[in-house]
Amino acid sequence: MKEVVLIQDAMDEGFEIGFEIGITYYRDTQMIEGMLRRGKTVDEIVEFCDFPRELVEKVRADMAVTV
Repeated sequence: MKEVVLIQDAMDEGFEIGFEIGITYYRDTQMIEGMLRRGKTVDEIVEFCDFPRELVEKVRADMAVTV
């Protein structure tokens, strides 16, 4: 029975961590999208916000597909 509780605790903790990562990713992508819409370049966003270049380029590419 103790193993079940430990497994459930680990699953709950993993869910919370995953949720936090998802919220952060969503918030970051929304910020990047807003900056791109305001005419900021990838280089400016990477330098100013310290986001990974790959993330900024992915958001820009996704915007091009949906716009």
